[in-house]
Amino acid sequence: MESWMIFTLFATLLYGFLNFLFKAAAERGHDADGLVNVVGLSVALMAFGTLWATEEHPWEELTRPVLVYALFNGLFFALGSLAKVGALKRAPAAIVFPLNRLNTLAVMAIGFVFFHEAPRPLQVLGLAAALGVLGVITLEQRKQFRTARGSAMLGGILLALASAACTSLSMTVGKLLAESPSNRIAYIGASYTLVFLFTLGRNLAVHRGRAFRFDRRTGEMAVFGAAIGLLNFTGYFLVLQAFGSGPISLSQAIFSSSIVVPIVLSRWLYRETLTPLRVAAVGLAILSVVLMGL
Repeated sequence: MESWMIFTLFATLLYGFLNFLFKAAAERGHDADGLVNVVGLSVALMAFGTLWATEEHPWEELTRPVLVYALFNGLFFALGSLAKVGALKRAPAAIVFPLNRLNTLAVMAIGFVFFHEAPRPLQVLGLAAALGVLGVITLEQRKQFRTARGSAMLGGILLALASAACTSLSMTVGKLLAESPSNRIAYIGASYTLVFLFTLGRNLAVHRGRAFRFDRRTGEMAVFGAAIGLLNFTGYFLVLQAFGSGPISLSQAIFSSSIVVPIVLSRWLYRETLTPLRVAAVGLAILSVVLMGL
């Protein structure tokens, strides 16, 4: 088996478990700001530790372009993660994660509009499949939107779409950074430092005047955040390795199946309903990424 395939398979599993940990933390009712705050801190520490170990003058890698790209990437990643946690508190994983995969559609749309990239015939079919995800989920929930439970579900759907939009902007910033000579590890470290500072600021504003108290739930949230951060940093490194040693289209197609892991685990552990239409949405989400990568 070729190295890029091994990197992609491991990255797919890691991101699958990462997204399930987001679901598990949401099910436990943990605060989204606090969770993403720990994720940002853990990834930043790992990135700067790696930078310090691999570069003779690590701080010189934090150039102005790196900091500018990191500012936008950190903001979009933080907002996207907060929206994803909020969506998972309101809607099943089988709805949230296929909708979250619409970020690929948004990235391609940005490429068509701002980078003058012309879509190929199969990519057009991929765009249609991506829109089909939204259509299938809307079809399934159309009768429930007027009920109290349906209102919460609608909120989850809208937050999942907002998460997809923010993730697509984060991916676009990453694409611009990747095309520059800037240090990628420094970029990751700076980005997640900003995620940490952004969510810390939100936490201080929301809990203003309250004394911080470390208890069992706080410790549990910290464990969730650190585990997600470790999987995020390792998985992203493997993704970069796969993109650097093999075909990006095939790697992305395989990587898209990572959404199956949190959906299956949520069905097994939280007894979430997996209706035929939700299965169809998952299939369309994966198919859309495959077609758009061809």
